[in-house]
Amino acid sequence: MLKYVFILGHNPELSAAEIKAVLPQARLIEETSSFLILDTQPIDPKIILRQLGGTIKVGQIISQPVKPEIIVEELKKLKLKGKLNFGISFYQSQPTGLGMTVKKQLRSLGISCRLVTSRDKILSSVVVTKNNCHEFLVLGSLPHLSSPSLKGGGGIKGGGGSQERLAKTCAVQEFEEYSQRDYGRPVRDLVSGSMPPKLAKIMINLAQLPASATILDPFCGSGTILQEALLLGYQNVIGSDVSTKAVADTKRNLEWFVNTYQPPAKSYQLIESDVRQLSQKIKSVDAIVTEPYLGPPLKGRETKEQIQENIIILSELYLGAFAEFKKILSADGKVIIIFPAFNLAQETLSLPILEKIKKLGFSQLNQQALVYSRPDQKVWRQIYIFSLEN
Repeated sequence: MLKYVFILGHNPELSAAEIKAVLPQARLIEETSSFLILDTQPIDPKIILRQLGGTIKVGQIISQPVKPEIIVEELKKLKLKGKLNFGISFYQSQPTGLGMTVKKQLRSLGISCRLVTSRDKILSSVVVTKNNCHEFLVLGSLPHLSSPSLKGGGGIKGGGGSQERLAKTCAVQEFEEYSQRDYGRPVRDLVSGSMPPKLAKIMINLAQLPASATILDPFCGSGTILQEALLLGYQNVIGSDVSTKAVADTKRNLEWFVNTYQPPAKSYQLIESDVRQLSQKIKSVDAIVTEPYLGPPLKGRETKEQIQENIIILSELYLGAFAEFKKILSADGKVIIIFPAFNLAQETLSLPILEKIKKLGFSQLNQQALVYSRPDQKVWRQIYIFSLEN
């Protein structure tokens, strides 16, 4: 068994939930708002990181406590001919002169090296990649802030001991590929909404399904969820949308995606259909992974009454969708779906339909909504996981 650290993204609760879904057999050692430490059978960090959407880095724990000599020994193993670039990031820990100590020791050994630094105490994935940097992570257990959550929710709870751990970075998120799969596609529709590929991948992973499962996105938009499902190797992918333009946009994007990335799964089915008539065209699926219409774009000047009017309309759409989901979802299937939460100055307004969904025959699997948000966003994404009641 080995100990690995997963550096979490901007929405740590969501990132942690995805990791636990992908590695259900791993034993949790420590969980903070910055990282997750797991004890598990040996894994390939690069392969795991490419599967995860909400993790920035994956490293392996190499020491507790932190000692500069250990970093020096790890860097000596590389036996590089040119200049050695290395850096140190501090998570839940205050920066120290560790980097300069290591640099002096390396130079005393005749090793030409450069200490990569940034204004922040954490080296970003961009800095690590662009500088071809061999990175080490100092993992502490300082008090931390809760991640953004809705009223009644809280941030990730920290654990573990007070002694710092040292890890070496084994894999860094492929930020350029994510950017290409988002901004480099032939079509992006910002009016109807644009889901980040990272979020699409997280939602698919939360379903915990085999590659042979059938996945449906009934609000496929520009095809983001479908492309990420293909990239993860899902062999039966279906997209539908009431909009003729959305179906055409998805088709164009997926043709580009398959040609560009040559994913392990290449076949998909596209259907033009109102979500409330899905059962007329689709018989059975194993998972529904989707972001429905979240309402008209907000300018920030809307009144509470205007938001509440939007909520009434959206609630009817969602409930109509769930009525159809019940007809086509397999007995052990899951629905991973985004609900909008409207972030006003003094309160957050959500769709008041959870109890009605349960009355339709669904069980809510996550007690609290997993939130995907940025501090300045007017609409937060709440992620819920449902299954049919047995």
